[in-house]
Amino acid sequence: MKKRKIIIVTTALTNDGAERILTQLSNEWIRLGHQVKILLIGKPTESSGYAVSDKIEIVNIYQPKKSRIGWYFKQIRALIRMLNKDKDATVISFLSQSIYILALCKPFIRNQIVFSERNDPNRWPEGKLRKTARDLAFCVADVCVYQTEEAKSYFPKAAKKHGIIIKNPCNSNLPERYTGERKKTIITACRLHNQKNIPMLLNAFKKLSAEFPDYCLEICGQGEDKDKLVNLTHKLGLDDKVLFSGFVQDIHTKMRDCAMYVCSSDYEGISNSMLEALGMGIPTISTDCPIGGAREMIESGKNGILVPVGDSDAMCNAMRQVINDPTLAEKLATEAYNVRNDYNITKIAKQWIRIMR
Repeated sequence: MKKRKIIIVTTALTNDGAERILTQLSNEWIRLGHQVKILLIGKPTESSGYAVSDKIEIVNIYQPKKSRIGWYFKQIRALIRMLNKDKDATVISFLSQSIYILALCKPFIRNQIVFSERNDPNRWPEGKLRKTARDLAFCVADVCVYQTEEAKSYFPKAAKKHGIIIKNPCNSNLPERYTGERKKTIITACRLHNQKNIPMLLNAFKKLSAEFPDYCLEICGQGEDKDKLVNLTHKLGLDDKVLFSGFVQDIHTKMRDCAMYVCSSDYEGISNSMLEALGMGIPTISTDCPIGGAREMIESGKNGILVPVGDSDAMCNAMRQVINDPTLAEKLATEAYNVRNDYNITKIAKQWIRIMR
């Protein structure tokens, strides 16, 4: 396979799902012998909790912001200068702000440009102007990568004609499936944002807890809604049964022997945590949310359970079903484990390499 030069343009390397996928793919491309550079165009923030290979060059080209329009021009000039030093590199971006800027650079560079949508394009980014800018940007890309056909169908014809579907990879370092007695913990891992609809999960758990008082709910992640969620937990009388653990470095060890994993999102691209829970053979419940990622990963009743978006009764019933039926829980766990092969990181990384010229 021809060795590629790959440049990732992103606003930051923090702890969001898109950055996790960028990190996993970049590390795998390095392992396969390709060259990877990351250009950061956002204001320096906290570092990512995800380990980046020391063979990856990370360059911060953020330009201080005095005015929004002036900042865009300065950032575009800086990015054009950097990309013209590596004209044969493929440039990839996942995040809206870096996509806007790269699209404006397009007439002045010779690089192949690849954009990828990582969320439900109907709901993100927020605001009509931002969505329009994102849609126009996708139309000028050389290749557009979507996670599902449902996501691809949203975009204008010009963006769909050079579109391709590539799923999220399953982390190659997942622990083996746990086979002992599972602890009575229901776990979720996500950004604490209204997209994830944690209030629905808390209300479902409130109903479940009345029947199974020895179970607890652990919520891993950080975000702007934490205080509201802590207050709701207190209002529901669940202070001693719900744990907010923040960002967990070794999340897989924490998840491995839990009774089940739950995803309560109103919309998603493909939930990385859900995919990894499946790949560890954890009984998994998810909302059947747009853009169809959960539906493509889970065959309900076979390797997981899907419930309607926003339905706390259905979520409670699904959790009750897993607790009450150990045979079903074991079946779900055994079948779910197969996704680690179906979405192996090496397979997915090679699919990306094949779209690069």
